[in-house]
Amino acid sequence: MLAFVILYVILLLVIGIVDCFKVKNFEDYAVAGKKQSGVFVVLSLMATMIGASATIGIMGRVTSIGFPAFWWLAVGSIGLILQSVLLSERVRGFNADTLPDLVQKLVGKTGSSIVALIIIISWPGIVASQILAMSSILALVTGKENNKTLMLIVAIAVILYTIIGGQLSVIKTDALQFIIIASAFLATFVYLFFFAKGDNSVVTDNIELLNSSYKLKDLLIQLFIVGGTYLLGPDVISRTLVAKDGKTAKRSSKIAAVSLFVFSIMIVMIGMWIVGNVKELDGQNPLLYIINDVLPMPIGTLLAVGLLSTLLSSADTCLVNLASILEHDVLKRNKVSELRIWTGIIGAIAVGIAFFKGDIIVMLTGAYSVYAPGIVCPLFVALLTCKKKKLCVPVWIAAVVCGGLCGALNTYIWKELIYLPITGMGISLVLSLLAYKLGTSVDEVKET
Repeated sequence: MLAFVILYVILLLVIGIVDCFKVKNFEDYAVAGKKQSGVFVVLSLMATMIGASATIGIMGRVTSIGFPAFWWLAVGSIGLILQSVLLSERVRGFNADTLPDLVQKLVGKTGSSIVALIIIISWPGIVASQILAMSSILALVTGKENNKTLMLIVAIAVILYTIIGGQLSVIKTDALQFIIIASAFLATFVYLFFFAKGDNSVVTDNIELLNSSYKLKDLLIQLFIVGGTYLLGPDVISRTLVAKDGKTAKRSSKIAAVSLFVFSIMIVMIGMWIVGNVKELDGQNPLLYIINDVLPMPIGTLLAVGLLSTLLSSADTCLVNLASILEHDVLKRNKVSELRIWTGIIGAIAVGIAFFKGDIIVMLTGAYSVYAPGIVCPLFVALLTCKKKKLCVPVWIAAVVCGGLCGALNTYIWKELIYLPITGMGISLVLSLLAYKLGTSVDEVKET
């Protein structure tokens, strides 16, 4: 199994090296030339969204809350379908290079700088969660428990591959990785439910949308905080920006939203089957446990490589996006050589975060809790109203700052105030609407 994983990583590195010679400018490295077809956009979207949270993280949640764990991706599907219907063509129409660049085209440089700062502060935790999960998978296939050493080895491989190829390689490898991911989980699902010795009723008899461990308030928080990042998160938006046109972006988001919902149900059912039928878990993550102890070797190997694919495809996307935002929107430069340097530095920071934090869902929720309250509602309002009014920029910026501050206070200081991020999101929405109310009509701006 380890030899197969090594060959797979080498293949990804080779793709990166080949594409290295195709990268001619910032646009090639950051947004893959903005000319990707619908097939590649859909596959890349799916590979990017199905990361540590959608696999190992959700499995951990299944053991504590059961079937409602599926909401983690289901709310993402809702956010993505809303993006497809309302925003995808608008976003692609601005021809932006990054999400903060989109903000600059909407409200100006100050707003863009603040949004870039929030992303740079909050998003390394996303990369760290993928690195942490990868170390667990590699420990499983090697049989070694030195997680910190393995984490470092895997991180170097991911960072190096990303530095080499940029977004051009990420798009290609995402397609390959999602094919592996889909094959792995489909094969696992079919084997467990149709060939393994077990009781399928432990799943079918316990399908419930809410329960005593996951209540309506939990769903509402997740809907706005997690769903918001799928509506207007930097990684999802980056896939809209690489599409060849607005129609391609819209269609791709819609297909990916439906696919994500189906995947969410499938992976939670796999988790429930394992929890209900395997009594020897002893606190181990269900998905990792079955690779060696339940599945036949071919399917177990495929699942291990599939899990590695989910994490690689999310980590490399985040690294490229963060480096692009830092170079383009903070430093106001477009040098590919410096982009590669920043990719390495951000990767090193993410490794440091992974060393000190151990819960994947906690890390992801922390990042989302800063980003979603500060950026989702103001950007949503700005996109929907851009053809009608020029927003009152100071009030719009206040919306971003107040929302982001509420999320940051909850994440880093007052963790017990679980409603603070959602409160911040409400404040940012009210202030965003006020910015629209106080804004100047587009016609008046043209006349002046």
